[in-house]
Amino acid sequence: MALNSVDIKTIYAEDSKLEEKNVNALVKWVENQPHLPKIGDFEAFLFLKKSHYSLAHAQTTIDTFFTLKNLWPEALLETNFANSPQLQEIFDTMIIMVLPKRTPEGNAILFLKPLNENMINFNLESFIKYVHMVCMLDVYLNGPPNGHVSVYDIEHFPQCFIPEMDYGTLKNFFYYIEEAVPTMLVKEIHFYNTNPNRDEIVGIYESVVPKSLLRMVFTHESLDDLRKYVPKECLPEECGGLLEPAAVLHEKSKRELVKNGAFFESHGQLVVDESKRPVGNMIAQNMFGFKK
Repeated sequence: MALNSVDIKTIYAEDSKLEEKNVNALVKWVENQPHLPKIGDFEAFLFLKKSHYSLAHAQTTIDTFFTLKNLWPEALLETNFANSPQLQEIFDTMIIMVLPKRTPEGNAILFLKPLNENMINFNLESFIKYVHMVCMLDVYLNGPPNGHVSVYDIEHFPQCFIPEMDYGTLKNFFYYIEEAVPTMLVKEIHFYNTNPNRDEIVGIYESVVPKSLLRMVFTHESLDDLRKYVPKECLPEECGGLLEPAAVLHEKSKRELVKNGAFFESHGQLVVDESKRPVGNMIAQNMFGFKK
């Protein structure tokens, strides 16, 4: 099921780097790959943008994306929010949403905030799926941003959660972000608010993110410092911003997830068919950190 909120003609007009011949060539290439699901012009554009407009790189990214969904369905396979107790539990545990206003540079803001310190039943794979889905829905509803700015409020990040953190799972997630998913383009990662374990929390991220993302990680002692990077017009009320309170925006984000359940069910069916993979295509055997 496709969403019709984004006009591909508008994207062509706004993106001088996008060439229609490459979009058409990529769609045609996918049609000729028996193991891959079909994509449309919009998806082709997303993969080209992810791949810095390189047709050859986009082909590898597409195969990687759909292969990883098959290899790691617990974290990457989209599903109907209304039918997923795991996603609903994440909603009750942590605010995860794309804020409704983009930055002047055209970046979408992914806002994350633990609701309390009771995260004993927190599931990292469900968290990853939630992040993946809210970013995907924003791109399909509002068009592709120039990139993504992540803002983490770590005030209630619990001490008990740190020793339970699965570093391997986090590494896989950042590999997926960097190499595969076309609806997430990380530009900056910001941690703000006080927490006795802040340095350890930030250290976890710095130990698992690819080197290319390390220079994008920032920590802030105050909201004033955060707002030097992210304008108040784009932040929720409790961040000194001009948007509605985060709890209100969180509920609105949930309603959009529920409303578009059929969209996610449709995308959850888009995976590779390994039985049809051409001989010599070894990408499934070369996925860093993943096993078939």
